[in-house]
Amino acid sequence: MRDSTLVLVADDDQAMRSMLGASLRRRGLDVDECRDGTELLERLESLRLGDDRPSLVVSDLRMPDVTGLDVVHWIGRWLPEVPVILITAFGDAQTHKRAKALGAAAVIDKPFDLEEFHEHVARALDPIPSDR
Repeated sequence: MRDSTLVLVADDDQAMRSMLGASLRRRGLDVDECRDGTELLERLESLRLGDDRPSLVVSDLRMPDVTGLDVVHWIGRWLPEVPVILITAFGDAQTHKRAKALGAAAVIDKPFDLEEFHEHVARALDPIPSDR
């Protein structure tokens, strides 16, 4: 079992995937990068059968074959306790509504500020507000 927080990042844009992965690693998170939704679902399938479950999934919305909405649907069935953050360059109101209805923790429109992204990550990893 991992001692760190595992975040799976899926984006078919290699530059975006690498940037997000590096940014999350600088924050001390353990990151596995997946080149598309198909690879992400394969990785999730292997993880759900073991003890190394991800703490968070970050996925692009528009990817070939398996979309971010597909990812949210399958995570809801396989690992409902795992939050999903979707990122998209095509974030109309209907897409946001559908993603939220499927259970997405957040939908972030590109381009986005990395600090804003990390705030969403922090909320998804610790959804209960503290009284500190």
